[in-house]
Amino acid sequence: MSIVSMIAGGRSGPPLALVIGGLLLAAAPTRGADGPPPVAVRLELTDGTTAAGDLAAIDEATVRLRADAAERAFPLERVRRVLREQVAAAPPRTVLVVTADGGRLAGDDFLVTGDRAEITLGDDACELPLAGVRTVAWRPAGRREPAWLAEIPERPAADLVVVRRDEGQAFVDCAVVGVSPASVTVVLDGETIPVRREKVLGIVWLRERAVAAGGSVVRLAEGRLSADRIGWSADGLILDTDTRLPADSFEMIDFAAGRSVALADLVPERSEVEPFFGSLLRIEGLAAFFAMRSIGDQSGGGRGTLVIRPRTVTTWRVPADSRRFHATLARDSSSDTAMVEVVFDLDGREVSRCRLGGPPAAGEPAAETVDVGFDVGNGRRLTLAVDFVAGSMGCGVRVGQGAFEK
Repeated sequence: MSIVSMIAGGRSGPPLALVIGGLLLAAAPTRGADGPPPVAVRLELTDGTTAAGDLAAIDEATVRLRADAAERAFPLERVRRVLREQVAAAPPRTVLVVTADGGRLAGDDFLVTGDRAEITLGDDACELPLAGVRTVAWRPAGRREPAWLAEIPERPAADLVVVRRDEGQAFVDCAVVGVSPASVTVVLDGETIPVRREKVLGIVWLRERAVAAGGSVVRLAEGRLSADRIGWSADGLILDTDTRLPADSFEMIDFAAGRSVALADLVPERSEVEPFFGSLLRIEGLAAFFAMRSIGDQSGGGRGTLVIRPRTVTTWRVPADSRRFHATLARDSSSDTAMVEVVFDLDGREVSRCRLGGPPAAGEPAAETVDVGFDVGNGRRLTLAVDFVAGSMGCGVRVGQGAFEK
């Protein structure tokens, strides 16, 4: 059997008019008689305060909130993050889309009209340039990551259509020119072939490897996107003028990500480690265990997470023009008794101290994470000490989303 006949599996499909009509219906948002429901949010501001209300608009200069029949405008440079209040659990989505710059989003289906891609989300849709899409994976099992994603060739010679086989899958070199509800259209050996959708596991477009996008970060129910410019109205969320998402599709918009330096990206000026038994450092292989290390981000915020064990004292130079530092602290242990103390000094002056683990204060719940934030304007060096607490062997500390904001 030829490759052409293997992937084709028949050429029947709906008339073009029906396909286009289906796309238009999928993209049209539905509204109630009084318009879409309000999107309640909380703003985290650069001075450490917060503000809450219904989101009214985001433009190039301000974020506007509506509360108690009044509207307030916050200059964009004062807004760190916009967080949705009471985000409902998202249903399992059957398609995963990976963008050329490393972004990810999920939906119910993936369709193409001309040079635009659409990821349907119930009665609405996300729309973005097709040139910005690298990989599409249909996954009937819901959120489970398809195993074939790890088998994509490092340097494909052409677009790939991933075809279902009795045992696994086949990656077929071709040119992918269309995706409709019924078929994926490819050009192979000069012949245009509609491949039935039920035979296709996914698509990999040949794209230049883009540098991971900077700018602000938009966290979604399953995934994240980056953008240099963000606009919002009741009609939708617009990223860089050419990507549209439903107005209520975001969980968080992190404006500070575009004007901050991640702690995990900085090389410490100096770092000293002294475990509970100092002789452990002389045992081959154990020194690396006690050394500070960076792991994949666990929060979805897109920043590296540092794991630091006691006793460690690490100093970083404060990046130029930094105004504020913030981070989230959590124990790297499941033990209820492990305790550890974390202290931040700015140029020798203590600016933050907290204890993680151990029994909580009377009448207070045990804190799983602690958010820290303080001004670093005019500061030169930031020192972090992770230390033991009397009566405990201690444990590692996860420093997540640590960043200097400019």
